[in-house]
Formats: sequence, C-alpha cells, structure tokens
Amino acid sequence: MADPIWKDHYSNLGAVASQYFRIEVGGNIIYQGRAFRAASSGNLEIKINDICADYMAKKPGGPSLNFPITFQVKKSANGSTWSSVETVTFNDDWSYVSGFNPQTDGMAFPITGNIDLRQKLYQTRYSMSGITATAYYGATTRSISLTVLNTPYSTDMIRSLARAGSGYVEFDCATYATYSGKKLTAVKIGGVTYNVTKKCPMYCLYYKNPFGGYDHLLCEGKGRRNHSNQRDNFVTVYNNGYFQREEWTFQTEVTEGWSLTTGFLTNEQSSRMPYLLDSPDVYLVELSSPINFIPVTIATDSFQVKRYSASEGMATYSFEVTKSQKEYRR
Repeated sequence: MADPIWKDHYSNLGAVASQYFRIEVGGNIIYQGRAFRAASSGNLEIKINDICADYMAKKPGGPSLNFPITFQVKKSANGSTWSSVETVTFNDDWSYVSGFNPQTDGMAFPITGNIDLRQKLYQTRYSMSGITATAYYGATTRSISLTVLNTPYSTDMIRSLARAGSGYVEFDCATYATYSGKKLTAVKIGGVTYNVTKKCPMYCLYYKNPFGGYDHLLCEGKGRRNHSNQRDNFVTVYNNGYFQREEWTFQTEVTEGWSLTTGFLTNEQSSRMPYLLDSPDVYLVELSSPINFIPVTIATDSFQVKRYSASEGMATYSFEVTKSQKEYRR
C-alpha cells in the first residue's frame, strides 16, 4: 500500500555521523546529497517527503510516471559505491486524512456534482479497467463504455489529468446530449452522480482535489471578467515650444481575472469547498468555448460565506481568480 505524501517518512541511513544518499525513480537520479547526523549518537535519519513531493509537483510528464510513484533510496560511504536502503511508494494525497487510501476509497469528490451540457466531464482513478458511464435521459438509461486516456501533451490541463492516478476518462456531454429524442439529465461514473443543471452558467473550474484526483465546479452564481493594467512610465526631455510627449509608457503589465460566485450550497457541499479554494492546480473554462482551458490562480486569500437563511443552511462563496501567466506590452 502506498503512503500519502503528506505523511512524514524517514529513511534510516545507519549509525554513522554522515552519509551520501540519493533518491531514484525508475533508475533515474532525482536527488543526490550528503546528510549529517545532528546528535552525537544514534542513527542518521532523513525525511524524504519534501524531496519526493518536489519531484511529484514538477509534472515531468509521460504515462510511465503515473501515480503512485515508487522512490528508491540508496546510500554510500564514499559517494561512488551505492547500496539500497529501501523503496517507498507515495500517492499524491494531501488530504491529511489518516487511514484514507485513494486507490480504494476513490479520487472523485465533486462539490456539487452539477454539469452543463457544453462541458466535458473528467474522472481520474488508480484502477482504470472496464469503466462504464450510465447516462440518464429521464427514466431512460444508456450504458456507455469509456476509453482510458493518458496522452499528456495537448494542454496543461490534459497533462495534469494524464499524471493523476493511472489515467483518466472523458465524458463529452455535448456528444451524448440527446438519446431517443430525450435530453441528458444525469451521468453516473463509478458511484458518483453528476446532474445536468437547468441554469446556463458562464464559467466552470476544473481543479486538483486533495486526494490527487480532478473535479470540477460550475459557478452558477454571478461571474464577471476583470482586466487591469500596471504601467511602468518614464519622463523624457521635451521642447515646450510645441506639444509632444513628456511621459512615455515603457511597459504595461496586463492582468486578467474573474470574479466568481458559487450557487447556493448546502452544509455538506460547503465542507468540500476547500478542495477547490486550497488547490494548487486550477483551470477555468468559459463555457461559450469549452475546449479552452485557462490555467488560473485563486487570488483571494480569505473567503466570506454569506448565509441568507439559518433554517435553510444555504451559503454562497465569492472569490477571485487570475490568469496564472502575466502578459506584457512593451
């Protein structure tokens, strides 16, 4: 069973004052250094989580690096002759939930589970054999076999999906929008049900959840696109006898972002909002052009929950996201 990456793991290098050590993945060295014992006696132990987590976060790409990832720890007294210490397998699990195993307990935990007919539905797993979607058209159902995908190079979003678990499946809602003259009303994949919303939202966020999987959230409240400029100007010598520029713009930093609001969420749905708000890997899709995944960063550091009725227990979240890459005009 793989360890969650959040759980500290110490490798024992023996009762020595110092030791060279390295960490390999598939025979390739990802880190090499020398450790020194702090105390005067006892074993020399190194915590390898940060090293392994840094490697896992860089998304080097390629289906062979799907999770879980096995790391080989080796040691050497002289830096030339190496012997094996141990192998450690890590899941990309940052949930901090003791005893949770995403390989058996699942990787899909959507906040609301609502989908729009214009979007693509993705689900990531560790066990990728024989995955079938059940599409609901009112009382009529249709069983659809899903192809396991792991091609990582088209966009940042697809690259991330290919690295999550052992691959991903895609359900294109537009392709299966109608059947026998009826409209798609819900989709069920692996015990998770996604309901087609009757609203017409503008934006959808895809995000990496703390269990290493990818979910989405339709922003069914208000959405607003923002555009701001920060200019670097300089002043030149000018002739006061005729009108000309004194101040010139050397460079303009363009920042694009969005102000988003969720729909009304129950207490249970609200409990899953940190899965998105704390995520390090978020993508925005404008549903008018649903194939364009825009890497974004959650720009709001604190979040306000507005409850309109204590008896209903419903809440909304408002927050800002910005493009994760700035643009400059010179």
